[in-house]
Amino acid sequence: MKKFKIKFKGLTEDKYKFTFEINDSFFENFEESLIKKGELRSEVEFIIYKDIFKLTIYIKGKVQVQCDRCIDYFYLPIKSKNELFVETGDKNSDLSDVDNKITISKNEEEIVLDKHFYDYIHLSLPYKKIHPKDKKGKSTCNIKMIEKINQFSSKNKKEELDPRWDVLKKLYN
Repeated sequence: MKKFKIKFKGLTEDKYKFTFEINDSFFENFEESLIKKGELRSEVEFIIYKDIFKLTIYIKGKVQVQCDRCIDYFYLPIKSKNELFVETGDKNSDLSDVDNKITISKNEEEIVLDKHFYDYIHLSLPYKKIHPKDKKGKSTCNIKMIEKINQFSSKNKKEELDPRWDVLKKLYN
């Protein structure tokens, strides 16, 4: 993960731009990741002020996710913009608080961004990940899987209920 660092030692108060390519090998370093494949580009605007750094992190690309409906994999486009403030202190605190602020030691020479990229990518995923619709407005989900789901769905079955449960149902009323 050495390539996801910004060396700031020796830089003066100014605005800088950095570009990072994020691909499958990036996600291999995170076992718990929902994403295993992706093609993303991150552009980081890095501004150095007297006592604080401001990073505006843009991430754009596509990641392979599993459809919540048919469980097939598909590529989902994502796009995000996040701000991260970095201040110097006595020790490192890589945990971002509600203000998107972290602290790094005064002795540090670089900022490591891999965990932040990982978090921002996962936070940009929608709650429901479903295949997009085609140009005609039809779902692009796996038709065979949808048919199987419908076949075994309880909505389509008219089950005979055990009459012994009728006595218990009366208790609710």
